[in-house]
Amino acid sequence: MIALVFSYEVRDVAGFERAYGPGGDWAQFFTDATGYIGTELLRDAETPGRYLVIDRWDSAGAYNSFAARHREEYMRRVDDTRFYYDQELRFGTFENVWQASS
Repeated sequence: MIALVFSYEVRDVAGFERAYGPGGDWAQFFTDATGYIGTELLRDAETPGRYLVIDRWDSAGAYNSFAARHREEYMRRVDDTRFYYDQELRFGTFENVWQASS
């Protein structure tokens, strides 16, 4: 499992949460993708307007394959939602280091 982690400085909180939340526009775009696990939206309790978005996928290959196949729509969505925030920082792609026991 991988997690793509982004930090945002948000100017339109309601619009941002609607677009980037677990049931939001981006999550809906990913929903039917092979390997998509889900999206988590975290609001900073100490800094108003600061958020983390964590998108989870089965593998980097699953995410990269989806992003390549849907590149045009992906970029259109980036442009359509850019006005919700002042700054986006991609922290990186992180891998799970432990597996839950069965």
